[in-house]
Amino acid sequence: MVDSIPNEDVRNKLVDTLRTVTAGKIYVEVERARLTKRVVEKLEQAGKIEEARTMIMELQVETFGSMEVKEKVTYLLHQMRLSIVQKDFLRAAIISRKISTKFFENPDENVSFHLLE
Repeated sequence: MVDSIPNEDVRNKLVDTLRTVTAGKIYVEVERARLTKRVVEKLEQAGKIEEARTMIMELQVETFGSMEVKEKVTYLLHQMRLSIVQKDFLRAAIISRKISTKFFENPDENVSFHLLE
């Protein structure tokens, strides 16, 4: 539904409102994570890396039971990437331990993400 809104300002306000409403609600934690990822990507594009990192670190997706493993790994890799960009190598190492290496052994699973230049 968010993507169907043609006006970007209205779309951003809707995302902010939905993030506010879903805060602390376990039944919509996955949806909140997806909305947060949208906001984080926009912040990255705007060059606000520290703000993006702070926002993405708010969520502990490894505890989300209803999120698919591939989506969790993608989210965790995004958290790791932003931590490395900010030279927070300790946090990146901690996040890396949350990802099971068995996930990468499956050739059918392909996770991609973009690097900041």
